[in-house]
Amino acid sequence: MNRRVHQPGGFTSVELLLVLALSAVVLGGAVVIYGTLVRSQPSASSVVTVPLGLQRMQNFYGSSASTVNVAIAPQYGALSLAEELREQFVTDTLSATAVFCLPRDGMNTWRPSLIAHNPVLHDEIDTPQKFRAHIIANASVPADLYRDYRNPLNNSVAVPQNASIFVLGFSKWPGYLKVNAIYDIDLVRFTAATEPNGFHASVKRYADAVSAPSSPTLSHTGGYDVFYSPSVPNPTNSTQWATDGFAPLFITFERAARLALRETPTTIERFKRAAERPFYFIWWPDPAARHLGPVANTFASSDPRQAYNQMAGRTAFMFTVPMFPAL
Repeated sequence: MNRRVHQPGGFTSVELLLVLALSAVVLGGAVVIYGTLVRSQPSASSVVTVPLGLQRMQNFYGSSASTVNVAIAPQYGALSLAEELREQFVTDTLSATAVFCLPRDGMNTWRPSLIAHNPVLHDEIDTPQKFRAHIIANASVPADLYRDYRNPLNNSVAVPQNASIFVLGFSKWPGYLKVNAIYDIDLVRFTAATEPNGFHASVKRYADAVSAPSSPTLSHTGGYDVFYSPSVPNPTNSTQWATDGFAPLFITFERAARLALRETPTTIERFKRAAERPFYFIWWPDPAARHLGPVANTFASSDPRQAYNQMAGRTAFMFTVPMFPAL
């Protein structure tokens, strides 16, 4: 008769020691990985006080303060606001009758809801340059508010650092163009020893207030801002990060049929690529980017990509927008 031998349950001391040793290794590795992840993430307290000044604060945000607290990039709270504004911009442009991008050097001080236009008396507005000429002639807009500028042309002319995007819609008012929204893109560079060195970048949307759909001036309805530190850690002077920047903010591709009109400088011809309708490439500052450092650009000067290839390495916010989306 076989007798069953009862084996006591549980682990032996050797097995327990082995399990404890393995657990220590796994937990130690987890602690190292967690520490690395925490150090690589931007701190929630990475905020800088930016001295924009009274005029910019009033113009940008309608604030009477002279400074603003801005998160230092990369900043994912600002990224969520940028994504929200991206969706609004796409919605605005899809329903637009025309989109005109105007470059500028200073602040945008003109945000109208309506623009006088008589199709019998006034010329056809089919380019940003004609739109600029129209508002100067018929809306008392100062000639130096927006630049008479037509893409980077490999010359000594400085590329504008700011831009305003006018989104026009269908008008219920005879004799007027309706401005559905204006998007202002501004980059302010700070280099003084008493200032936080870097760039304050912002995108703001202005539109009719809900309670006043026909107000004469558009109101600030949202946007985002972020501060980019220099690409050179702890620079001793601004020349060490002089090549940091964010330009061009947009490129205009004109109709290929305009090649029949030969123009100078000849480098403007490379942008006449649109088969039917003219369109833009538009870039916004990316809150997820760490800095606005230089990006290698190896395209030939005859290639239109040479004018904007560096933007691909600086932002993930890029739009392709027809000049006349609703047509």
